[in-house]
Amino acid sequence: MFTLGNSSNAFLLLRAKSVGFDDKNVILLYFIFNLTASILSIPLGRLSDRIGRKKLLVTGYIVFSTVYLGFAFASSQTTIIFAFILYGFYTAMITGVERAYIAEISPKDLKGTMLGLHSTIVGAALLPASLIAGFLWDGFGAPATFMFGAGMSLLAAFTLLLFMKNKDLLANKNA
Repeated sequence: MFTLGNSSNAFLLLRAKSVGFDDKNVILLYFIFNLTASILSIPLGRLSDRIGRKKLLVTGYIVFSTVYLGFAFASSQTTIIFAFILYGFYTAMITGVERAYIAEISPKDLKGTMLGLHSTIVGAALLPASLIAGFLWDGFGAPATFMFGAGMSLLAAFTLLLFMKNKDLLANKNA
């Protein structure tokens, strides 16, 4: 569900160009995003160990929605810069924590299978996600692409919050 709204990062770069960044500064923005994600990955992984993975994932999906709304309505380079930094923050919140959560809630004898299934589903969903994003961009403009992504992310956060079992309910019986 989330991945259908999380299209190729190329759309972020195109959006940066549409508000006036030249090619070298678009590359710099992408570097800033990656640097932010790299710096924050370990501290946010530790935070997930303390507060729980589900809480951090829900928060991460909400941060993603905020980022995508920023890209949707950006009219200045400052907004785009802030959105790229926040996108790095979201990436650090989600990337390792999502996999850890899957391993945590999976049956002991299926942890590797579930991680493989997750990677397969995410990989398979990226193509339609980018096709949807491109269709929305061409048909309705850049804001539609990012509003769709924000909406899908909020839906994923809501679904995770309401329907996924808590770690406490599982009581690590499968560990």
